[in-house]
Amino acid sequence: MRAFCPLSSKVLEGYVRSNRDDAAKALYEERRKLLAGLMMSEAEPWDDLPEDVKERWRGKTEGSGTSENRGDSGPWSQGRRG
Repeated sequence: MRAFCPLSSKVLEGYVRSNRDDAAKALYEERRKLLAGLMMSEAEPWDDLPEDVKERWRGKTEGSGTSENRGDSGPWSQGRRG
């Protein structure tokens, strides 16, 4: 017998989306603060970003967070071996 879950799928979906948005916004704001130290121009506030840009940041917060586990390939993931 399956247990009854009081949360509807819509409520659960909204909760997951909210957590995903919060994680993406936190990462964006953290990186945004670093720009001044790199002598870069200031980035737009999160609320002013287009939805497609926000979605890219949401994607960056998913997974384990290491390029090795995500299968990224690029100059930053080709560390010296040996």
